[in-house]
Amino acid sequence: MSTRLLVSVTGPENTVTVLHEGRPLPCEGGGASYPLEREAGPPLAARVAACPDARSYGTALFEALLRPVWKTVTGLVPAGGGIELALRLPKELQPLIWEAMYTEEGPLAAHPRLLVAVTRLIPSPGHDGHRTVRGTPRILFASGAKLTDPVIRPGAMFLGLVRECESQGLAMTRISEETTAERLRRRRATFRPDLVHLVAHGRPDPADGETWVELAGEWTRGANLASTLVAGDAPPPLAVVLSVCHSGMHGGLERTSGLVETLVRGGVPIVVAVAGEVTEYACRLFSRRFVRALLRGDAVAEAAAHGRRAALLGEPDPDDRFDWAMPTLFLADTLPADFRAVDPGEVNRTRSMAGRLELLEGPAYVGRGPIFDTLDGLIAPGSERTFLGITSGGAFGGMGGTRLLREIGFRLLQAGHLPLLLAPFNDVQSAPHTLRQVVGEVLAQVVRTGERLSLPVPRLRSLGARPPGRRKGRVDEAVARQEVKAAVARFVSAAAPLEPSAVDTLLAADLADLAGAAQTLGPPFGAHTRVVVLAEALHLWIGALGWTEPVRGLLDLLTPDGLGTAASPVPVVVTAALGECSPLRSFREEKAGMPWCVFHDLEPLSDEEASLGFQWVLLQPWHPRERFRLTYYAAPGSDPAVLRESFRIHLEGRPGLIKTELYRMAQLLALHKVFLTHDDTEGWSVYARTHGLGHEP
Repeated sequence: MSTRLLVSVTGPENTVTVLHEGRPLPCEGGGASYPLEREAGPPLAARVAACPDARSYGTALFEALLRPVWKTVTGLVPAGGGIELALRLPKELQPLIWEAMYTEEGPLAAHPRLLVAVTRLIPSPGHDGHRTVRGTPRILFASGAKLTDPVIRPGAMFLGLVRECESQGLAMTRISEETTAERLRRRRATFRPDLVHLVAHGRPDPADGETWVELAGEWTRGANLASTLVAGDAPPPLAVVLSVCHSGMHGGLERTSGLVETLVRGGVPIVVAVAGEVTEYACRLFSRRFVRALLRGDAVAEAAAHGRRAALLGEPDPDDRFDWAMPTLFLADTLPADFRAVDPGEVNRTRSMAGRLELLEGPAYVGRGPIFDTLDGLIAPGSERTFLGITSGGAFGGMGGTRLLREIGFRLLQAGHLPLLLAPFNDVQSAPHTLRQVVGEVLAQVVRTGERLSLPVPRLRSLGARPPGRRKGRVDEAVARQEVKAAVARFVSAAAPLEPSAVDTLLAADLADLAGAAQTLGPPFGAHTRVVVLAEALHLWIGALGWTEPVRGLLDLLTPDGLGTAASPVPVVVTAALGECSPLRSFREEKAGMPWCVFHDLEPLSDEEASLGFQWVLLQPWHPRERFRLTYYAAPGSDPAVLRESFRIHLEGRPGLIKTELYRMAQLLALHKVFLTHDDTEGWSVYARTHGLGHEP
C-alpha cells in the first residue's frame, strides 16, 4: 500500500490516535486524538449489535473510529492511491467486524477513489526477522474431520481455490485429513509448510470464551493447537489461514481468540480468519488474491484489498450481508508494511522448466492422496523404495493415468528431481515392444530433457559411441545434439535383441550423468537430485516387459536401485491395467513385501472423494473451451446427496472425464439452479485493466 496509517485505541476511555509515519493526524475541531465513545447511551458494541443490516452496522463503526480524521486521511492520499488502516485494538473491540465499515459512499472497502485495506495488528515480541521464502512455497491443508463433513465442507471448498495455484506451479500442496495434533506436528516437521490452512469444528469455552478446536473427534484448546503449529525445529509458517468456527472472534466480546494470538506471538506473521463461504464472490476473490499475493511475492494487504474491492464494486447490494467483510487479516506488529513473503524468482524458474517439460496442466489434480504420500516417501532422504506400481483392477480408460504421471512428474521437479515421462501411449501400436525400444525411449527422453533445459549434450554411453559433434577440437552443440538423436534412432532400429546385461551399467551411468548435469542449474536441483522414470500403460508394452515373457525386458532391468546404482538410484513409477498385464502381475506377486517395491490401486474415486474433488475443479475457470471457463458452485442449501449422486451417475469416479462429462453435467445442473455460475475471471479482468494491475486472479 502506498500509505499505512496506524489506528490505535488505548486507555480506559478507548482514546483513538491515528498515526502517519509516527506523527498523529489532526482531527476535526483540533487535537491529535479523540474518544471512541462520543455518543451518550449504550456502548459501541451494544449499539452495533442492535443494527438491522450491514450498512447501519458499518456506518456506526466508521463514525466512531475514523470520522474525526477522515477528511485529513482523504487529503493525505491522492485519488487512486492505496491506504492500509492497521488497527491496534484492545481485546474487547477485536470481535467487532471493522472490515464492514461504511462511509456515505458505501462500504469503505469499495471506496470509489481509494484502495482501502483493513488489517489488525497483534503484538509479536521477539519476532522481527521475518523470512522470505526463496523456493517453491509449501501449503499444508489440514482438516480436523473428513473433508466431506457437512460442517467442514464450506471451509474445505476454499482448498479448490488454493489448489488452482498448485496446478499453475505456484506452490506445493499437501493434505492432512482427519488430522490430530500429533499428526499435524509430524506433518509440519517433515513437510515444513510456509502456509497452513486449517479447517475444523470450533466452539467457545462458556467459562472464558477461549476457542476449542475438534481434531479427529477430540477437542483441544486453540492455544495448544497454535503451539503445535509454531513449536519444534521447523520454522513457524509464514501464514496460517483459519476456517474454524469462532477462530477470529469469540462468541462473546471479551478478547481476541487465543488461537490467533498464540500463532502471532509464536512467530506466524500473517493469519487470516475466513468465516464467509465460497459461494460469496467477495470471499472467493479475497482468498484468491490473498493466496496469489503471498505466492507471487506481492504486498499481501494490497492484493487482498484489491480482491475485496473488485468483488464489492460488482455487488448490487452489499447492505444486507456481512460475508464480504468476514475474511479478517491479522498481522504481526513487527511485519513491515511492504513485506513480501515470497521471492518468486526460483518459483518462476521451476514453472518455466515444468512448462518446457510439458508437466504443467490444469486443472488441479484431485484425489489419489495415498499415492502422493507414497511418492513423498519414495524421494525422502534415505528411502529404500525405488519402484511404485499404480495399477487398475478393471478398465484403465478414464482413470486419468497420463494426467497422474504428469502430476507426479511436476511434484518431482518441484522437489528437485528430474522426471523422464514415457507417455502417452494410447494404443498397442504406439507402445514399445522390445527392451531395445524401451531403452531407446529412455535415452530419447534424456536427450529431449537435456535440450529443453539447456543442459550439455549427453555422451550416452549406452549407444557405445564417442562424444559427438567434434569439429577440429571444438564441439558444435547443434550438430552434437542432432548426431545424438540420430544415434538413438539407429540404436532403436537395430535388429539384434538387447540383453539387460549388455546395457544396465551403461544406462545407469547415463542417467547418473543427467542427474549431475541438472545440479549445475542450481535450485531446486542439488546433491539430492535423482532421475525418476515414469512409464505409462505397461499393459500395452507387449513383449517389452520380460519377466514371464519369452524375451527379457524392462522388469528384468530393475534392481533395488531401480534403473540406477546404489550411489545414484533411479526410481521407476509405472501405471498399468493389472488384469491385462501378466508380467507385471507376476512381478508384483514375487516382489510383495520387499522394501524397495510398492503397489497402489488405481480405482474410481469414491463417491465422497469425487463429489468434493470435482467441485474443487469447477471452482477454477480453467477449461480450454471458453463457454465452460466459468466458476461453478453449489447453490446455498443444495442437497449434498443429490450432488454426490449426480457426479456418480455422470462420471463414475473417473477423473479422465473431467474435461467433458463434468462440464456437461455442471451446465445441466446450472439450468436447474442446483449449481450457480459466475465469471470470476472476467469480473477481475475488467477491474484489473481499469486499475492498471498486472495479474489475473
